[in-house]
Amino acid sequence: MLIFARKTAKGEYLLAMHCQSQTKSFWGFDIYIPIILFSVIFGMRYDVGTDHLTYLRKYVDEITTERYEPLFGALTEFCQYLNLHFSIYFGILAFIQIFFFYFSFKNERYLYPFLIFFFFVNEDWMPWMNIIRQSVAMCIWLYSIKFIEEKKLWKYLFWVILAFCFHRSAIILVVFYPLLKSGRDYFNNTGIQLFLLAIVFLINRLFANIVLQIDSVVNLYSSLLGTSSYAESYNTDKLLESFSENEGTGLGFLFKLFISIIIILYSRKLKIFYNSKRYNIIYFFFFLGLLTFYVFPPGAISISRPFRFFYIFQMIMYGYFAYFLYSTRAIKGRLELFYFIIITFLGMFYLSQITANIDSHKWYQFYFQVKDIFYLK
Repeated sequence: MLIFARKTAKGEYLLAMHCQSQTKSFWGFDIYIPIILFSVIFGMRYDVGTDHLTYLRKYVDEITTERYEPLFGALTEFCQYLNLHFSIYFGILAFIQIFFFYFSFKNERYLYPFLIFFFFVNEDWMPWMNIIRQSVAMCIWLYSIKFIEEKKLWKYLFWVILAFCFHRSAIILVVFYPLLKSGRDYFNNTGIQLFLLAIVFLINRLFANIVLQIDSVVNLYSSLLGTSSYAESYNTDKLLESFSENEGTGLGFLFKLFISIIIILYSRKLKIFYNSKRYNIIYFFFFLGLLTFYVFPPGAISISRPFRFFYIFQMIMYGYFAYFLYSTRAIKGRLELFYFIIITFLGMFYLSQITANIDSHKWYQFYFQVKDIFYLK
């Protein structure tokens, strides 16, 4: 995928403000092949992503899809009706994800090598294989951001509703159109950004006590999610239990925090470099995702669910930042910082793969490598 991304970007490494001048057709073998490769490889996976086997069981055993959102349920039932192999079913879902991801940046193809690189080394592919419905909704919504930029309300609402039909949490995305259509830069003060980041870490440390004080709010939140399965796992007791078992920070966590702080310190230079309404919108979601990512303890997956739409913007911002550093590499220190980031992310990625085991849900296996598994009727 990196090889084809480099082919796509060749000759298009321009300043971001000139990207709209691209006239080359989006469609070509350098787009088709990586999309198909991604769809096939991740369609044929087995136990990659914590929830993958749950989706697999429901698909193979034709368990009712009533609790699924309408479009996801309809797609599942259609594939079951045609008796399609589950690898084709998961391949279709992977295709939707990667297609909308590529299409969202069709006017910024110079970013493709950086986006694909960080997509893998930052392990953003893992949520795509895990929280599948929300990840599909997120990729669809990612494309719709262009309509905030273009002030096209009805088109934005159409794609948000489409995303909602894959995961109901997408309804919260409606509120961002009136907030961002003007292109206003909400986070233009570096000091305030660092202060807010410090505040969320304080809240993170006090989170257990805070949750106990807002028990009624947590119960209301779980009921709004609409299903008994959510209500059973999203109550206060389950929430406290889940994140108490996942406390702690590793070197990877601290490194990514360090890079995020560096990006904040460079934020004014980045906004001048890209000089676009689109970049301001993306930076808004990056910083919002940063705050919501660090405010909740690592195990508080349930309560952070609606905010997971914004987590992908950390990886996207890494891509923007890396391109900025490489494009301005003549300035002292920037090329060194660029290689430091690239090499460190590569090291963390390979370390995570080397230390993975069969229970980690990130150890890639083709389904045909696994014998005597439940899907053999």
